Amino acid sequence: MKRIALLMASIAVTVMLNGCGDKSSSADAAPDFTAVAGDGFVTLTWTAQPGVDYWLFYAKGTGVTTSNWLSLGGSAVINASSPNTISGLTNGTAYSFTMNARKNGGPGGAGAPTQVVTPRFAGAVWTAGTPLGTGKLNGVSAAATTNVAVGTGGAIFASINGAAPTAQTNPSTPVDLNATAFSGAGFLAVGNAGTTIFSTDGATWLARTSSTVADLYGIASPGTGAFVTVGAGGSTNFSADGTTWTATTSATTRNLYAAVHGGGRYVAVGAQGTVITSTDGVAWQAVTVNTTNDLRGVSLGVISTTTGTGTAAVTTTSNRFVAVGAAGTLLTSSDGLTWTLQAPISTNNIAAVAFGGQYVAVGNAGSIYTSADGITWQVRTSGTANDLAAIARTSGGYAAVGAAGTNLSSF
Repeated sequence: MKRIALLMASIAVTVMLNGCGDKSSSADAAPDFTAVAGDGFVTLTWTAQPGVDYWLFYAKGTGVTTSNWLSLGGSAVINASSPNTISGLTNGTAYSFTMNARKNGGPGGAGAPTQVVTPRFAGAVWTAGTPLGTGKLNGVSAAATTNVAVGTGGAIFASINGAAPTAQTNPSTPVDLNATAFSGAGFLAVGNAGTTIFSTDGATWLARTSSTVADLYGIASPGTGAFVTVGAGGSTNFSADGTTWTATTSATTRNLYAAVHGGGRYVAVGAQGTVITSTDGVAWQAVTVNTTNDLRGVSLGVISTTTGTGTAAVTTTSNRFVAVGAAGTLLTSSDGLTWTLQAPISTNNIAAVAFGGQYVAVGNAGSIYTSADGITWQVRTSGTANDLAAIARTSGGYAAVGAAGTNLSSF
């Protein structure tokens, strides 16, 4: 009886939604819509007519219609509005979309021609935004619908709830800000002379009493509200909430330029091939690596490896730290302790790297590179010749910033 009830319910839903080709339909002609793929999502747009309801149908594969979407395991969006973003999709998998329209509660009209698009990882195609000031932007961070960029002279720009970025007030002495990061508690920005400022929303910033007067260049966070900052002379500092800070015992006196947290470990990198690591952000140890080039950026990604084929295929995942630096220097590690020197990414100096499904690295002369595994890299076109200084994963892709207020995005 339960199976019969479920079958009847499915039939009822299908009959209610499709109405495809009904000659008594009061709907206008099929909507002329556009489907554009993003990173794990597809955005559909069309010109809406007054008094018309639009219903959207989609499924994996290439052949969805207004009548077969349910049998394909697809979904429907009732009374959809343009633009409409369908998220949670699998990158590299084709999805098909169609729509129909109706008036006054009438049945749906003919379905629009099916469009097939394939979501893909962001990082391949870049768009330049309006420059954010004229100074160099040194850091960028993101959380949900808010992005923050910081730079020379204490500049702070924030895009809040998807709005265009605007300048924000810096509560501290306007020295250069060198990095920003988001944790569960909010946004942190740090800069020269130990400058440390904090914001819960990216708009209102408060100065914090720092635990150092050293220039600070990098931030790491486990996402729980805690932060680690690193900087000149091997400065390392810890805060459980972004407000109260303690200087910690570093394992180096060399400048540290970047840090990351992942796999239960902090890793910081810096001048002359310096790598230090900590499990708690307080006690640090030095790690030997096979380079003396300056290391400017570090990130942690999760690598998927598939062995076998068909039903015998087995996919495993593993952590991979990636560190980048001068002259395209590239180091990788599975645990943050043992590092392998890889072939250089390029001859360009690489300033930063981030992971969000794939690794994306940025550097001088507008250089951008992507990699699925952190070892083999592909050159991307950025559309700028300005030096790029920082990159962050955003809710829908990546943001990169650099010299002369350069502001790039990829979705």
